[in-house]
Amino acid sequence: MFNLESIIYIKSLHRPYNQNLNSVKWVCKFIKDKNSNNEISKSDFYVEFYLYLIKKLYNLYKKNPNESLTHGIPSFDSVKKSYDTIIGLSKEKKKRIINESLAKRENEFEKSIFSTYKATSYFINLTKDKLEFVDHNNKLKDIGEKLVSYRSNDFKLSKKEREVLFSSIIKSDFHFFLSLSLLQKVQKKVKNLSIDEIHFEFLVEKFGIRHFRYTEASNEKNYSKVREHWIKDLDFLDKNFNVKKAFLDIIFNEGFEESYKKVKKLVDDYYKEKIVLKSKFQEKIDFFIDIYETTPKNELDFLSLQDIADQMKLGKKSFQNFISEFYESEKNKYNIFFNNVVQAISGKNQYFIRNRPVVNIRIKELNK
Repeated sequence: MFNLESIIYIKSLHRPYNQNLNSVKWVCKFIKDKNSNNEISKSDFYVEFYLYLIKKLYNLYKKNPNESLTHGIPSFDSVKKSYDTIIGLSKEKKKRIINESLAKRENEFEKSIFSTYKATSYFINLTKDKLEFVDHNNKLKDIGEKLVSYRSNDFKLSKKEREVLFSSIIKSDFHFFLSLSLLQKVQKKVKNLSIDEIHFEFLVEKFGIRHFRYTEASNEKNYSKVREHWIKDLDFLDKNFNVKKAFLDIIFNEGFEESYKKVKKLVDDYYKEKIVLKSKFQEKIDFFIDIYETTPKNELDFLSLQDIADQMKLGKKSFQNFISEFYESEKNKYNIFFNNVVQAISGKNQYFIRNRPVVNIRIKELNK
């Protein structure tokens, strides 16, 4: 396991508003065009970028009003309501309406301004605080200047832009981003497991990152989804889910060659040691759940464990091992109830869950 202090990763990201890497380019271009000489005060920076982007998105949406332009940006409806409410007013009126909307959020126009302003704030946060293209004075760093020096498409990253963005990502998020990328290949081999869950367990076991256990596992899934969009935006993997050579060159040139080899070995070992076995166990879980859902139950919606064991063709010891592991691994996904009510003449076998004898089971998926 790595020393936790040496692990490079971003602890929190917003889904969906941190998932589009084009937003980094928009913030940097705004600074280049509008704030290259610090024309905008720090107190006005967020508002001015908000107005800049609302105009930009409105004009882009107008050309394609019935289409979703790209992922991770506000909808046309929200953009249009915000645009119609504030564009054309004096600067002071715009600021007053924006501040009131952020505080009140009562009518649909205020809610639209709130949601679109929130999105632009997260765009700045990703660019400035997470990936560090901008300094604390809202000036472009060298890497920001480099990003905006290339010819650009609003919703498509050029090869040069992808490389610049990646060179920043590995300095801020190397271990999380790379391990998730390498585990994409696993999903191709093992289709019955969630890559989010695999990665969550990998982070805990191999990197000692328990941060998400003390918040919510769902947070890690959201953060993974953000990075999966980055993987696609960067066109990071080839058709066989290997890291493309151009990105490997950047990894090596930035001094991460040894770290890359270590992470790759950890992922390869984790696949052999854990994921293959986990996939086989998941096949049993899926079979178990299918039997439970399709077999008639008693009036209290309980089903005999022995009936399930018979249909799974498992002996008592094998089923005992399975049902114990099933309970421990799935208790956070399902409400699992057991009872020990059995007729004396039934001859049904008892099993044990945490040393408590049980005969019947009732399962209900959480949040249903």
